[in-house]
Amino acid sequence: MVMDIRNLRDEEAASDSPEAVEAEQEPGLVDWIEACVDASDPADKARFITQLRLCVPSEEGIALLRDLVSSAGGARALLAAQVLGHHRTWLSTAAGVKQHLALARENEASAVVAALVWGLRQRDEAAEFIVDTDNAVAREAALATPVSRRTLSPILAGLRAGIRPEVERILLHKLHQIHPSLVRYLVDLLVEGSWGEEALRGLFASLPQMALFELFLDTRHPAAWALVDTESTRFWQRLVRLASDVLVAGPGCELLRHLLSRSGEDEAFARRHGSFLRDAVRRADANSGADLVGHVERLTFGASEEKVARLAQSLVDLSTRLDGAAVDKVHTLLEQWKSRSADLKLKIYHLEQGIG
Repeated sequence: MVMDIRNLRDEEAASDSPEAVEAEQEPGLVDWIEACVDASDPADKARFITQLRLCVPSEEGIALLRDLVSSAGGARALLAAQVLGHHRTWLSTAAGVKQHLALARENEASAVVAALVWGLRQRDEAAEFIVDTDNAVAREAALATPVSRRTLSPILAGLRAGIRPEVERILLHKLHQIHPSLVRYLVDLLVEGSWGEEALRGLFASLPQMALFELFLDTRHPAAWALVDTESTRFWQRLVRLASDVLVAGPGCELLRHLLSRSGEDEAFARRHGSFLRDAVRRADANSGADLVGHVERLTFGASEEKVARLAQSLVDLSTRLDGAAVDKVHTLLEQWKSRSADLKLKIYHLEQGIG
């Protein structure tokens, strides 16, 4: 007997119809957002949020999320903003970024704006929100903003305006990692506004020390704007003084190694920066003392007596910051150098007695 399968085929065809497929569709973005909003159990809410993160929105989905942000309000708008920040396919077009910025500028809910700004992380456009009056938005903007030529001006404007301490700390920490090539451009921007003494000190203390030293102290050529008029010249001189004070107050190991190397090799450099070097060495971090002593030892290996004599002053000054094995190493080096000649022995003796 042959089984009649015509009815079965009809049932399969019916199951493949568009109506059947639509009835069995997985929940979409709006469904998961509604589920998150309605969920009272934390475990359920966490599960729904995970599902939201797994939903990669299409162009239509992005448009739907934007509509929710602008019109839904409350928890739905916040969740939609967070999903936009998690799935950032809209970053691929200028129009997408422009629409996202418009949402952030126009929304009145600070939590939603903060979520939208989070979506701009590592984008220059986030910088405009650094001075937002809401702390959460300003903090998110500071975290999101990269340091670039485009963002330096709004970053400095925020620091100059007296932003909240937490936001200021975030920005200064970022400036500590600024590329040295941008420091000159940053300094040129300082003439755009009025800066207080403490604000400038805090800024300079956050910048790379080597770049500051080379820009303000190891050059005979000030910035072009410093020569425009007397007021500009005074401002440049003020910056030079502050940079010197900041560097001497807390010299890093990299700067000290550079100063010692250049002083040993270049007598003119040693004369020009002798006072600065002595002050800096006397404030060296004791934890970097052993490294600096080893650096001086390497610099003087097989060196001329003139070079040894120049570095001996720094070693004597450095010894006042050291103890234990590090200071013993200093004394050993000084004794070795004294044995090289009577003239060098006398010079080092005078340095040790403070009459050099």
